[in-house]
Amino acid sequence: MLQPQENMEIASRKLLPTLLLIALGVACLFLWQQPDDNLRVVFCDVGQGDAVLLTRGDNQILVDGGEDEAVLTCLGKHMPFWDRCLEMVVLTHPEKDHFGGLASVIERYQVNYFVKSPLAKENKLFNGLSDLVSNGKITLINPWQGDKISFNGVNFLFLWPQKEWFFKKLSAGDVVKADLYQSKEILVDQVLAPEASWNDFSLVARVSFGNFDLLLTGDADSRIQPEILATASFSPVEVLKVAHHGSKYAFTDEFLEKAQPLLAVISVGKNPWGHPHKILREQLEKEGLLIKRTDQDGDVVVVSNGQRWWIEE
Repeated sequence: MLQPQENMEIASRKLLPTLLLIALGVACLFLWQQPDDNLRVVFCDVGQGDAVLLTRGDNQILVDGGEDEAVLTCLGKHMPFWDRCLEMVVLTHPEKDHFGGLASVIERYQVNYFVKSPLAKENKLFNGLSDLVSNGKITLINPWQGDKISFNGVNFLFLWPQKEWFFKKLSAGDVVKADLYQSKEILVDQVLAPEASWNDFSLVARVSFGNFDLLLTGDADSRIQPEILATASFSPVEVLKVAHHGSKYAFTDEFLEKAQPLLAVISVGKNPWGHPHKILREQLEKEGLLIKRTDQDGDVVVVSNGQRWWIEE
C-alpha cells in the first residue's frame, strides 16, 4: 500500500508537466505581446461611439472611450496583459458616446494625464467621471489651438478649439457649463452660448510619428471646419478619422481637399440616423479614399514605422 508521502510524490510528478505547459504558455504570451517600436493606431469597435487607442512601446494613449464598457475589450485585446497604465486619456467633448466608457477605464487603469476641452456637462454620469479624475491624482490639461503634447516620439498638435473663439462663445445664464482651468486652478465657471453645438467644441488634433500623420476630428463637423481652416496650421495627412460617425455633415469639400487623406476610418455602430450617411460615403468615394468602418471591419488597426504605414489584417 502506498504511503501518503508516496501519493504526494506521484501527484507532484503528474502535475509537473501541466505546470510546465502553463509556464511555457505564459512565457510565449509574454513574448508575443512584447511591444515593438512601431506606432499602432486602433480604431476600437465600440458601437455608435468613438474610441481610438494609440500605442508605441510601453506608452498608450486613449482618445475617447465610447458609450459604455465596450472600450475595455479593446484595451484588453491591444494592450499587453501586464500593462495597467495609460499615459494619457483625451476626451474630445462631453457627449456620452465619447465619454461613457472612460469612468470604467479610470477605475481599472492608472491614468497619468487627462486631456479635455474646458467643456463640462451637468449630469450624474459626467460628474462621476470628473470626480474620478480629480480624486485620482491625474494631471488635467486643457489644450488650445497650437498647443503640443509629445509621448515617446508621438506628437499631438491641437488644431481646435481656438482660445479666442471659445471665449467669444461664453454667455452667462445658459444651460451648458464650461470649466476654465489655468495651472490646475479653476478661474471661473461660465456657460456656452445657446446657439453653439456641442460638436463645435470638439478637440481636433493632428498626430504625427515621423512621416506618418493622422487627423483626429472628434465630432467637429462641417459647421465648424471653416473656422478651423481659417485659423489653424493645416497640412495633408495619411489617415483621417471621419467626423461625427459619418454624418452627412461630417466634412466640407474644402476640408477634405486640405487634409488629402488616403484612408478614412468611420467609427460607427447601429444607429437611427443612417450613419454613415450616403452623402458622406459618396463624398469620400469621390475623393478616391480607402474607407474602413468599425461596424463592418471591427477594430481597425493602422501601423506605422515612421516612414511607411499599413493596415493590419
